[in-house]
Amino acid sequence: MTRAVLRHALWTVGPDPDRALPVLYTACKDCAEQSPATTDRAASDLWALEHAGRTGHRRYRECVSVDLYARPAGETGGTTS
Repeated sequence: MTRAVLRHALWTVGPDPDRALPVLYTACKDCAEQSPATTDRAASDLWALEHAGRTGHRRYRECVSVDLYARPAGETGGTTS
């Protein structure tokens, strides 16, 4: 049998310091269409405007994916340090 000592520690979660750019897409709330995933917010906004012009749909949801990193509170530095 293996023994381990566990202690309570406070952890935080936030942006990964080694992260890539956030990826986003815009989804129409009136139909199932959505923009291609991109790191360019202007391209995603343009898709919504073009979709609105074609369909008259006015409600959209912006979906953003950001890389996160969990670490003990007080720890600093990147994921590779």
